Amino acid sequence: MPLQSAHVFCSHIGHSGKTTLCFNMSCYYAKHHPEVKVLVMDLAEEGDLTKRLLGGVDASREKVDEVFGAVFRLLGDADRKSSGLTSWLWTSDLDITKHAICVADHNSNVPGNLFLVSSGAWPRKEEPLPDAKRNQICDKIRDSLDRSGDTWKLFCDTDGDRRPSPFTMLGYSLCSLAIVPLHLNKADHERIETMLGLMNEMRQNGEINTQVLLVVWNMVKSQKDTPITHGGVDLNFTPTKVSLEILDACNRKLEAVARDPHFAGLFVRGSAETPEGEFLKTSVAVMRQLADNVLKPAEEFGMPFVQMVAKLDASQLKQLTFEGDGIKYQAKDDTIHCVDEALTALSEKFEAMTVDAH
Repeated sequence: MPLQSAHVFCSHIGHSGKTTLCFNMSCYYAKHHPEVKVLVMDLAEEGDLTKRLLGGVDASREKVDEVFGAVFRLLGDADRKSSGLTSWLWTSDLDITKHAICVADHNSNVPGNLFLVSSGAWPRKEEPLPDAKRNQICDKIRDSLDRSGDTWKLFCDTDGDRRPSPFTMLGYSLCSLAIVPLHLNKADHERIETMLGLMNEMRQNGEINTQVLLVVWNMVKSQKDTPITHGGVDLNFTPTKVSLEILDACNRKLEAVARDPHFAGLFVRGSAETPEGEFLKTSVAVMRQLADNVLKPAEEFGMPFVQMVAKLDASQLKQLTFEGDGIKYQAKDDTIHCVDEALTALSEKFEAMTVDAH
């Protein structure tokens, strides 16, 4: 079966929400599509996504030797002709599925059809690859998934690096679609303009084919839970007044980039010919600032939002308690459902856009 689609979460800065969104959206997709095998490749240096998938930082410490570094084992040179990334070029029958672990074997909070190829979770210097070699490696990875007999969906997490590292470039080359989270402020907008300019240059040079599927304004402050439509964008909450003003200013600049003929083809939906308002409606999402008593336990105990809701509904309790390492989190049912609704809205837009893109 062919690889269904491949998405890379990328940004020029750290702490923009790439790992949080990749973690929760991949688990959400796997939960709602049990017939598909979901492969997550953690291409970030510190392996934060791997730690969450394995049950959090504390739980993952016990699994370092067993699980961490699968990316590098996958890079291993069976014929001793090379090392690192280039070793893939010498392997005629690369099978990435042999290096992917079933995450549920290590963390029962994760759907059973989600698989992981982890990063090393420690710094490693990797030399840049020529385009032809990198593309050949990515062809081998995609071919191994196509030959597996299963339907796969690929999600890649990357570092927040201004000059894309070899592993971030690998994510670009593997994935035809990008999700770009960033903070809602003008400074981050300037950074995203730099990133979009670099992606566009790499596209024009034939280095990558990646298009931007969604730009996600992340961690936006909420005034109330009432859904609104603002500036052509559907929101499942009402942001603060100042957040809406900043959103309008940043969206105007982002739309101008999308309509610039120099950036033709960079966005899945967005060009000089795109009808007024269509770009923002389809290609921009707004994610509210999430409650710490839901976000933190999700990170620290490896429980995605979709599983929190399932656990809450099954228990018929009015709140959940998460406790470990001397820290206790308590979250009421309405707070958990509010966070889940935010992710659901984003995931539904993501799925609709993905279908359109193919």
